[in-house]
Amino acid sequence: MKKKFVATTLTAIIGLSTFGGIAPVEMQNIQASAATINPQNNQAAVDAKADQLIQTAKSLIGKATYSNIEYKSTYPYKFSCATFLMYIFEKNGVDLATYNEDYMMKQGTYVAKGQYQKGDLLFFDSRGGNVPNHVGMYIGDNKIIQMADPTQKIVITDLDSKPYYKDSYITTRRVLPTLLPSNPATKGDNIVSKAYSLKDKVTMGTTNNASTLRFTATGFVDHVYKTNGVTLGTTNLKELMKKGTTVSKANLKKGDLVFFNGVTGSSTPTMVGIYAGDHRIIVPNSSGVLTRVLFVDYYAKHYITAKRVISGGTTTSIAAPAPTTSTTQSADKVVTFATSLMSKVKFGYSYNESTLTFTSAGFTYYVFNKHGIDLKGKLASGQAQVGTAVSKANLQKGDLLFFSTNNGRTSIKQTGIYVGNDEYLSLTSKGNVIKDKLTSTFAKQNYVSARRVLK
Repeated sequence: MKKKFVATTLTAIIGLSTFGGIAPVEMQNIQASAATINPQNNQAAVDAKADQLIQTAKSLIGKATYSNIEYKSTYPYKFSCATFLMYIFEKNGVDLATYNEDYMMKQGTYVAKGQYQKGDLLFFDSRGGNVPNHVGMYIGDNKIIQMADPTQKIVITDLDSKPYYKDSYITTRRVLPTLLPSNPATKGDNIVSKAYSLKDKVTMGTTNNASTLRFTATGFVDHVYKTNGVTLGTTNLKELMKKGTTVSKANLKKGDLVFFNGVTGSSTPTMVGIYAGDHRIIVPNSSGVLTRVLFVDYYAKHYITAKRVISGGTTTSIAAPAPTTSTTQSADKVVTFATSLMSKVKFGYSYNESTLTFTSAGFTYYVFNKHGIDLKGKLASGQAQVGTAVSKANLQKGDLLFFSTNNGRTSIKQTGIYVGNDEYLSLTSKGNVIKDKLTSTFAKQNYVSARRVLK
């Protein structure tokens, strides 16, 4: 349930002093299903890790008590529902970087109800809303393991055992694929793994000594990259921010450097972090090497920029691979054509090319069909299975976007075409094609997933 932890209890463990309110940062909302390809190609590792998590969780039954004011990671354990999961993930080398259900629910990928896999996180709100106050982990056979309450403590529960699990259900997130290295591991994966491996071993200070693992904040970053064949060439924070290629917050990848200021609005960096994927950052500072999520209010307010200093190889200052020329040209043509129709098409519950009357999905079907791309149907839910899944952080011009229309981010009812610069086109039931931002209220409350259909 919701936590009211005493700061002195948690400061040394999870650095509560740096936490603020919930920042208005969007989720990566890829729809996951049994038919979805694991883009990290690490399903065997996911399955093995899920079994480890379940084993650890079961081993704590009868050994922990419920507490939403204290976190105790040694026997006799004390957990809330969220710190229980944070603990078992961390014990198995997977860092959720948060004890907050709200932030957990923004990680990973969306999973349709009933299509759960072991290790998925299920979120509930007993008040009937969409802000979680409880979370459990799916263990198979329609069951979750959870720190339920002060009476039941850690229990295994069938999801059909009580009306609560139907009436209070919000959503499910699949965190294991993206929180684990890809197969084969990328350069970014290796950098993140190295940083995590040193997290509890280094001593932060005013000098750098690799043999004793004593570093300044930038010295730690330099060491991590150097051991992965990337020479940053400086431990000066201002100079470090000049390295590499600037990358937008929406397009962060593992291994990117993220910079923060000490005074809101300032362009002078006072802190650097390593982006660890799925909104997580590894932050070295005087307190040690910490792990956080970018949703935290402090990081949202003090974010300056991010730099990409790696590619698939070992050289520095190289931008991420760009789309091929043919793909870019196709995307440009699709977007240009769709834009030209903005004032011409109209919404209707039919498909009529002669009058340019379409549903939202009929519009995207028509646009792509004119460019030789068959979306396999005129229903939004069907189009959401075409092509390959793409994260919101990696959208490219011409990608298909999918939305709900009830602010639930679950049932797909509306489609869109990503046009770049955080904007998309969509034919709405209001009658016309609109261009909107992915940061708009509608998009924040309804974005579900994206698919790449252009090759």
